[in-house]
Amino acid sequence: MKALACVGIGNSECGIVEGFRSAGLEMDEICVNELAEGKWKEDEYLFVFTVNFSPAVSEICQKVLVPYISYIVQWPDVSLYHPAVSNLCNFIFCFDRAVCRKLQQVIFDRCFHLPLGVHAKRFLDNGMDGEKIEVSFSGSLCQMNEAYDKAEGLSEYAQGYLEALIKTQVRIYGENLLEAALTKDIIKELKDSMPSEQFPSDVMAEMENSIVADTILGNKVTEIERQQLLKAVSKQFETHIYTADEVRQLPDLCVHEPAQSWEEQAKIYRNSRINLHFTHRSVSSGVPQEVFEIMAAGGFVLTNFQPEITENFVVGEHLETFVNEKELLEKIAYYLEHEEERAQIARAGQQAVREYHSYRERAIAIFNTLFSDNA
Repeated sequence: MKALACVGIGNSECGIVEGFRSAGLEMDEICVNELAEGKWKEDEYLFVFTVNFSPAVSEICQKVLVPYISYIVQWPDVSLYHPAVSNLCNFIFCFDRAVCRKLQQVIFDRCFHLPLGVHAKRFLDNGMDGEKIEVSFSGSLCQMNEAYDKAEGLSEYAQGYLEALIKTQVRIYGENLLEAALTKDIIKELKDSMPSEQFPSDVMAEMENSIVADTILGNKVTEIERQQLLKAVSKQFETHIYTADEVRQLPDLCVHEPAQSWEEQAKIYRNSRINLHFTHRSVSSGVPQEVFEIMAAGGFVLTNFQPEITENFVVGEHLETFVNEKELLEKIAYYLEHEEERAQIARAGQQAVREYHSYRERAIAIFNTLFSDNA
């Protein structure tokens, strides 16, 4: 059997294509332009696959009646608000159960929840241990918020309402308030106040609340939260950040350029006594890719609590979580003082990811869901 992977859509390094291959499925690769130009024979392939959803690929598959499988590995993603999501060719797998349920309102029987995993190469122990650092954070500060920061013409009521909503969401973990709290009048004001290019035009009308909540307000909440938490942590502990973002507002951080390869990133993960992770606030329940990768590299993870964490791991045995700033600071202090316990959790987490969360296992789950005799 053979399938076709359309590359260049999303995070091609996630390893799921190699997961299909290691599970015994032959996978050819093609770029979107070549697919659109018809440089493939649709009758040769069981399905077309992409990491994340592509409206363009979906439309092509719909025309030639070939199943299209996409695996959503990050959120927010405005492509999932496109009308092409409802095409009958689509079979969508999503790492976040809450997002999956939202999509099931459009394609009830063709959207499936599937946690993320790790490329097998991430398990390689290349002996890169070096000098340890106390605390690190690798990633974005989510500073690209022009749609909200540069909104003009908002009424005093709308501005106050949104500011209060954002501040409230920053303080609350485990519950996403944003979408349910938005009214039609607030959304209209916010849309009217933004440049037209900031709000996608080719989206399903029923998804407007989700777009505002996930891609505009969610990003702003994430920016504020990460700044507040990193400021608090860096005042008490030696904290290193690996990012391309501007960090002048966080003077106590030790600032580094982001890693340029997986090998560099793995070294950071392994040589940090504590790897901080802060989930983007639009991700309501799922476990992001970085958590799996930190664990795969042998790093200790301290992340905000997500409901699906306990479905995949044991808190305190494979990784650690926090639910507010106070608990975050307390757990950093505790694990810096309890080195052997910290190291044991990191080892157990790596073993758990190695045994149960490879992309080979995820590829088998996708195939069995759609093509097994019991599907």
